[in-house]
Amino acid sequence: MEGTTDIIVVGSGAAALTAALTAASAGKSVRVIEKTDKLGGTSAMSGGMTWLPGNHYAQAAGVEDSFDEALAYMRAASPIGWQETEDDLWKSQLRNGPEMLKLVEALSPLRFRLTPVPDPFQECVGAKSTRILSVEPLSKKILGPLRKKVRRSTIPQRLTYHETVAAKLDRQPIRGTLKFLPTLIRRWLTDSMAQGNGLITGLLKGCIDAGCMFELSTRAIALKVDAAGVVKGVEVERDGRRHTYKARSGVVLATGGFEWDSKMLATYFPSEIDFKSSPSSNEGDGHKMAQAIGATFAHMDQGNIVIQPPTKYEGKLHGLPLRIHAEPDAIIVDKSGNRFASEYEFWVYDRIMDRDDDGGLIHQPAWVISHWPMIKRTPLIWWYRRYQPGWLLKANSLEELAAKTGLPSGALRKTVERFNAFARTGIDEDYQRGSSCFYEKSVASSVGLMAEIKKPPYVAYRFRPSLLGTKGGVRTNEYGQALRADGSIIPGLYCAGNVMASPTGARTPSQVGTTIGPYMTWGYICARSILKDNRL
Repeated sequence: MEGTTDIIVVGSGAAALTAALTAASAGKSVRVIEKTDKLGGTSAMSGGMTWLPGNHYAQAAGVEDSFDEALAYMRAASPIGWQETEDDLWKSQLRNGPEMLKLVEALSPLRFRLTPVPDPFQECVGAKSTRILSVEPLSKKILGPLRKKVRRSTIPQRLTYHETVAAKLDRQPIRGTLKFLPTLIRRWLTDSMAQGNGLITGLLKGCIDAGCMFELSTRAIALKVDAAGVVKGVEVERDGRRHTYKARSGVVLATGGFEWDSKMLATYFPSEIDFKSSPSSNEGDGHKMAQAIGATFAHMDQGNIVIQPPTKYEGKLHGLPLRIHAEPDAIIVDKSGNRFASEYEFWVYDRIMDRDDDGGLIHQPAWVISHWPMIKRTPLIWWYRRYQPGWLLKANSLEELAAKTGLPSGALRKTVERFNAFARTGIDEDYQRGSSCFYEKSVASSVGLMAEIKKPPYVAYRFRPSLLGTKGGVRTNEYGQALRADGSIIPGLYCAGNVMASPTGARTPSQVGTTIGPYMTWGYICARSILKDNRL
């Protein structure tokens, strides 16, 4: 029957394509269903950085990294209480990650490069500096007719991570572009991409060669379950018509997060959201389908949270994933006008989600406070502010800035004056900024420790959470199988990526790449689980 395959994968990001490639390479027929007319999901829009402990690139460089070290690090770096529920998943992820990487490279043109980005919690046992990989460039021409179907990003992706760092595009976009102009021209002529587009190009090529089928502009709307309670297919909608695709062996949901569904966001992530930088098709479709047949959720208040400037994408206001708060002459204050953390703290973004005993947000609305020299030094902030008038506030005095932000005038002035005194002495007496740990010291070494905020006009923008993607979803076991609230397995249903309850929440064990690498691994785990299932 034309509508029947061994396995159906819903979604087309890195987790989905890794699952499809793994299953198809074992001789199984695989159908990939994508809601939009573009392939790659959030992964295609990302920097493509990949956190993989125990990878063979580190081994080739002579750096040892064992399973035990990686597990010890995850246990030490994770929030209190997470080990109790996530330990089995961590073990599965760490065991399968190196195998996944070798399989992907064996079956696709993807190649990676070791990056000098250390684990942020270097004080923790098992921390390493060799776990993050970047994607090497690939020409999209290898995809044939699907070449133009790879989702474009809001960030430039012609250059690799190493080239982007060397170009200093965040500080010197024009000079950096000119420095790499020959490389950019060559990549443009060959339609070669790195980062997220390069990652998806490589995975897609592997899937095409393995015989995977792709159904674009096809929205999955319901899971089909047989009399025995086994998931056996997916009902879809395309061109206003409904159709059912059947799966002999299993369905893998890899549909992304729910950040673009306002009702789900209000229910599970009750906070003001500034911008979202994922595809607007991430509306929790997989979550809803799984919940409809009894799946239970976990970690629904978790997300990949950053602070972003505005941009436009496909006609909608989006966020641009840049670090825009860690500057020597910038501080973060809460609604009281006072600082509440070191601005250089790793994942300080999550601190704005702190709640009191009644569930109320303690710090919001919070603001980044600085002055015009910071804006002149960071041209990307200056440029992207134009996409939303009023996003960046300017004032000739701190009192005027307080009036525009709604902050207490006296408290704001006192906070700025106190910080300026710290800047003069080089010691942050309140939060030990830039000196309390390895990560803060590395940020201070990179951008500078502290500088006075004293040259008007003064500026402010909201330190409000923006979402790269939600990270809560269907609770799964260590095999990627979807679970009910009582812990029982929903046979035939597997989840990977942001539709699953991520084993690592907002406070990640890596500076970057803690979605791509692990989610590719979970796609691999799901496919391997299906291949080992007795129903095959």
